Amino acid sequence: MTHKRIDQFAASVAAGDGVTNGLLFTRSLLRDLGFDSDIYSFNIPDQMAGQVLPARAFHASQCDLLMYHHSMGHDHGPWLLRQNCKKAMVYHNITPPEFFPAGGGLRRYAELGLEQLRQWREEFVHALAVSPLNESELVHAGYTRTKTLPLLVDTRRLEGTQSLPAFMAQQPQDTRFYLTVGRLAENKRQYLLIEAFYHLLQHQDAAQRPPQRLIIVGGTTSEAYARGLQLHVRNLGLEESVLLVGKCSEPELRWLYQNAHQYWCASAHEGFCMPLLEANYASLPVVTQARSNIPDTLGEGGLLLHSDDPVDFAMAAHVLNTQPGLYEAMVAAGHRNLHRYERENLRTALATWLTQLDLISPVKE
Repeated sequence: MTHKRIDQFAASVAAGDGVTNGLLFTRSLLRDLGFDSDIYSFNIPDQMAGQVLPARAFHASQCDLLMYHHSMGHDHGPWLLRQNCKKAMVYHNITPPEFFPAGGGLRRYAELGLEQLRQWREEFVHALAVSPLNESELVHAGYTRTKTLPLLVDTRRLEGTQSLPAFMAQQPQDTRFYLTVGRLAENKRQYLLIEAFYHLLQHQDAAQRPPQRLIIVGGTTSEAYARGLQLHVRNLGLEESVLLVGKCSEPELRWLYQNAHQYWCASAHEGFCMPLLEANYASLPVVTQARSNIPDTLGEGGLLLHSDDPVDFAMAAHVLNTQPGLYEAMVAAGHRNLHRYERENLRTALATWLTQLDLISPVKE
C-alpha cells in the first residue's frame, strides 16, 4: 500500500524555538500514524541541517497535504501560494505589532503577518490553532473551518541528559534560583520580573536566606530592549543576582528546570507559552500573570495573578516559599494540568482531524 504524505513548511526554523519544536513534534505524530512526512524551510541553521530540508526540495505533486505554520510575516508568500497541493494552516499567533518599536523590522513583519493571515484564508482547506486564543484570532480573520489542537507539547524533550551550565557552576553551591525562559522582547516583560526579584530580596533577611538568583534565559529579539534590561539590573544594584544568560542548550535547559526553585513569567502576550508546561513537567511551581492565553495553557498548574504590580508578584513568590503545603500543592496541580496534553491524546485528536480531511491514516505494518 502506498503511504500518503503530509509535509510541513515554515519560512524559517531555529533550534529550541517554540514553532520549530512544534514542527518536530507534529512530524513525530504524523510518522506514528503511518504517514510519510518531512519539514521544509528557507532558513535552516547549521545545527538543524538534515532535520529540516530546503524548501526548493519540496515537490507539491508528491504531497497529499502541506501543513503551513504561520507566526511572524515573511517574504516567501509567493512560493507558498504557488504550491499546487492541498494546504492547511497551523497558526502559532503573532505578537501584536504595538509591542514593538515603530519603524523597526519586528513591527513590520508582525504587521505583514497579520495581513497575510487575512489575505490567505481562501488558500487553506482548514486551519488549526495551537490555543483557544489563536483560534479566536483565526475566526476574527475570516477563517470558517478551524480547530484548536496544541501540537507543541512534547514532554519527551525534557527526558534527556542534563548539563550544568557554566554560569551556574560559578554560583555558590546552596544558591536558590528563580527561572524564566523566553526571548528578550518587549512583550515578555522581563523587566517586571527583575523588579519583583528586587522586592522579594528586600522582604527577606539577607543573613538568614541562601544566595538567590534570577536566571533569565533567552536569545535577543530586540537589542534595544535587551540593553534596557541590563541597565535596569544595574540601576537596582542586582548585577550579581540577576543573570541574563542568553540561549541555553537543551541539556542545560533540562538542568535548569530540574534544579530551579520557582518558574516565573510576566509575559503580556502568549499564543501558548510552552515553558509553563515544561515547568509543570519538571515539578517546578509557577508564578505568572493571567494575561493572553496563559490561563488556558496553565489551567490549575500554577499561581495566576490578576495584578501587574511587581510587589504583588514578589509577595506571591514569598507566600509560595513560606505557606506550609502550598509549594507541594502547586507541583501536584502542575502534574494534573499535563494530563490534558498527553501524547496519546494529541495523536488521537490529530488522527481525527485528518480523517475529517479525507486523509485516512494508513495502517502501520
